[in-house]
Amino acid sequence: MHKIMLLMLLSTSTLYLAACSTVKQITVNQPTPAEVAKTGTATAGAISVDVTPPPGMPMGGYSIMANAGKGFRTRLKARVVYLNDGQGHSVALVQTDLTAGSLLVQHQVVAAVAEKTGLKASDIVITASHSHSAPVNHFENDFYNKHMSSGQGLEEQFLEFASQRIADGIMNAFEKRRPAKVATGRKDIYGYNRNRSLDSYVLNDNITDISLEDPEAKFKAINPAMFMIRIDVEDDNGSYKPLAAFSSFSIHATALSVPVEVYNSDLFAYAQKDLEWAIQRKYDTPWPVVHALTNGTQGDMAPALEDHGDNTFAHFEVNWKAAKKLGQGIGREAIELFESLSSELTSEVEILSAARELNIRQDNTIGDIELCEDPAVGAPVAAGAYERRTPFLAAIPFLKGGNVFSRSWVFTEGCHGNKSHLGFKYLQPLLEPTDSFPNTVLFQLIKINDTLVMPLPFEVTTESGRRMAKRVSDEFSSFGKNIRHAWVAGNANGYFGYTTTPEEYARQNYEGGHTLYGQYSTPYLSAQLGKLANDMNTQDEVLELLPKWQYDIAVNEFYPEKISSTGKRTSLVQPVIIKAEAENEENYIAFEWLDVGPSEIELHLPLVKVEVFISGQWIEMRNGNEPINDDGYDLEIRLIDNEDLGMGQYQVRWYNPVAGGQYRFVISPRGQQGKLLSKNFMFGEDDIEVTNMAVSFVE
Repeated sequence: MHKIMLLMLLSTSTLYLAACSTVKQITVNQPTPAEVAKTGTATAGAISVDVTPPPGMPMGGYSIMANAGKGFRTRLKARVVYLNDGQGHSVALVQTDLTAGSLLVQHQVVAAVAEKTGLKASDIVITASHSHSAPVNHFENDFYNKHMSSGQGLEEQFLEFASQRIADGIMNAFEKRRPAKVATGRKDIYGYNRNRSLDSYVLNDNITDISLEDPEAKFKAINPAMFMIRIDVEDDNGSYKPLAAFSSFSIHATALSVPVEVYNSDLFAYAQKDLEWAIQRKYDTPWPVVHALTNGTQGDMAPALEDHGDNTFAHFEVNWKAAKKLGQGIGREAIELFESLSSELTSEVEILSAARELNIRQDNTIGDIELCEDPAVGAPVAAGAYERRTPFLAAIPFLKGGNVFSRSWVFTEGCHGNKSHLGFKYLQPLLEPTDSFPNTVLFQLIKINDTLVMPLPFEVTTESGRRMAKRVSDEFSSFGKNIRHAWVAGNANGYFGYTTTPEEYARQNYEGGHTLYGQYSTPYLSAQLGKLANDMNTQDEVLELLPKWQYDIAVNEFYPEKISSTGKRTSLVQPVIIKAEAENEENYIAFEWLDVGPSEIELHLPLVKVEVFISGQWIEMRNGNEPINDDGYDLEIRLIDNEDLGMGQYQVRWYNPVAGGQYRFVISPRGQQGKLLSKNFMFGEDDIEVTNMAVSFVE
C-alpha cells in the first residue's frame, strides 16, 4: 500500500511540474580567462555581499514541508575571499548561506569574471552552509529543482540574482586586493555536533572503538575538525591587519526546523558574525572582516541539540535560542583558532588548482570501480533523516530507514546493492526520468600552502570524507609534498544528495537511500579525486571541461509579480512588546508599516535599524558587538500581506530587546519613498510606552 501512495505522490509531482512550468535551454559561454600577472607579491581581497531574495522564494532542505520565505531574520550572504600568490595563480573562495551550491551558478560566475580577473573554472569554488531556510530552485537539473523545496522548477530571476551578486563580489574583492599574509590551521572541537546515523557508522570496517551501547557514542563518532585559512592584508600605514577567514566545520544547518517562515542562515549566522564583529573591533580594521564558514563532511553530522529521536512532531518546535547558543559556541572556537594563527602568518603563498568536469553517468568507471549508470532514490528518503523525520511516512516500516523492511533482500549484487527503490524499481524511472537527475560533477582541488580544499556537490559522511582526504593526501605524499590539512567542502558547485561508504550504504538509512549513484559512490569519488591529485602534480595545468555548458531545464516563477507601488509609506502599528509564551521563545518588540510591494522592497539592501537616544542625539543601537540592525541577528523583517496600489504591509521584530533606553525604528528609503520613523518607545520588564517626545527612561 505504501508503494501505491508513493507512486501517487510521484505522479502528482511530475504532472504538476509539467502543468506549471516550461522547459528552457540555458547556455553559458565558456570564457577565455586573462593572464594572471606575476607580481612577486601575494595579494588578497574579501567582501560579504547580500543574496537575500524578495519574499516568496521556496526554502530548500525540507522538501514539500518547507515554507516560502516571508522575509528574513539573519541575512543570506555570499562571502568572497580572493587570493593571489604573486606567481601567476589566484583563487576565489566563495561561501554562501544557501542550501547548496549550483553548477549553473558557478558557470555563470566564471563567465562573468574570467576575462578581467584571470580566474578559471578551476579557481572558483562556490560552497554552501546548507541552511534549510534558504532558497534553492537554482540548479542545472530538474530533480532537485523539483524535490528540494515546496516549489518546482528553476527560478531564473533568482539564478541571475545570485550569480550576479557573487560575480560582483568577486570583482569587488579583486579590485580591492592588498598585499597579504596567510596562515592555515586546525582545531578539534567537541560538543557541537553528533552522529545522527550511528548504526551505519559503526559498520565501517575500520571503526572498532565505538559501541552502540555507549550513550556518548554519538558525540564521539564525529568529525571534530575546524579548519581555517586566515588572511591578513596591509593597511595604508604598512601594518598588517586581519581581513578574512575561510574555514570549515561539519554540522547540518538544521538547528531551526520546518515551521520557520523567514530566510535565515541557521546556526552559521552566529558563528560567522561573532568572529567578524569581534576581530574587526579588536584590531580596529579599516575594512569589514569576513568569516566565510563553510560546511564540511556533514552528511551524518547533526547539531548537538536535544535529541528527540524519532518523535517527528518534536522537530516542529522552532528554537532560535538553542540555535544561537550553539552557533555562538562555534563562533568562540573559531575566534580562538583565528587568534592562534597570528604567529604563523606568512607572505610566502603558493596556490595551485585543478578541475575536471565529468558526466558521471557516461564516465562511470575508474580503474576497477564502477558507479551506477542510472541514479535511483531509496525508499528511506521519503521518511527523512533521523533528526528530521517526515510525519506519517516515517511510521511506515518500508520507508523508515535502517530496518529489515526498508532494504532489498533479493538481487542485491548490482551497483545499487540492497537499495529498495522508492516507488518500485521498474516504475521509478517512468515517474522520475533518470535524465532529470544531476549528472555532471566538477571535480576540483584547491591547494593553498599546506592546505587542500576538496569541493564536492555531495553531502559527504564523516568516514567518506576521511577516506577521500587520505587518498588525496597520499597522492601528494608520493610526490614528496606534505599536506597538513585536507578537507572536503560539501554541497559545493552543485548538489547530488549524499555519498556514504559501502559499509554505511548497506544499512540503508536515509543517507544511504539518498546516495543516488549506488554503493560504490565514495570509492568512485575518492578515486577521481586521487587521479586529479596525481595529474595536478604531473601536469602544468589541469582544466578539463565538458565541450558545452548547456542545460535543458524546466523553469517556473516564484519571485513576486512586478507591480509599481503608487501608495504612500506610512506607519500602521506603533511599537508593541510581545512576551514569550514558552521557554524556547523570545520576547520581541513589533512595529508595522506600509511600504512598497514585495517586488520593490529589495531585501538585499539595508532596510531597518534601531536607534537609541543618548546625550541629546539619536545614534545607532548596539548591544555589545552586535549592531541592532537587519545585518545583525536580532531583527526580523517579514511581509504580512499585500495591499492595494501595489503596496505591502511589513513587520519588523526586535528580538531580545534591551530594556532601559529610549528607542525608535528607522526604515531606510525605498524607491520614491523617504525615510520612515516609528514613534519613540521605552520599555521595562513588563510594559512599553510609546511617545513622540524624548522623555526619561521607564524603570
